[in-house]
Amino acid sequence: MSTRILVLGALILGPAAAQAAPGDVNAQSFYLDAKDLSAKGMKAMFDKRTRPAMAAMKDAGERVRDENEAAKSRGAPIYCVSEAQRKKGMSPQMVVDMLGRVPEAQRKRVTLVQAWRSALVREYPCT
Repeated sequence: MSTRILVLGALILGPAAAQAAPGDVNAQSFYLDAKDLSAKGMKAMFDKRTRPAMAAMKDAGERVRDENEAAKSRGAPIYCVSEAQRKKGMSPQMVVDMLGRVPEAQRKRVTLVQAWRSALVREYPCT
């Protein structure tokens, strides 16, 4: 009886647990793909890795921004981007460069969300 319940629970929870968010990709593999796509220039638009990479970065950016907004409402933001930089935005090359400044050993063991948070804290510290 308990085996049946355990198997049923695994079948119910399995598909939900197996679906990871786009920003949960490995940071190092994302970085290597992003560098490769960046080197292709306009030809990158025709590469099959472009859309998933854009979705992953969008997800990571939104999740870290939401985390920072929640921290800001508690009075302790994680990172502080100036209003001028916020209006200017970030180019794809700037994103790749910021991720490149995260140590490779760290990128290899964290998700894109974690690496992006680290990159923003490093680039825009709250002083």
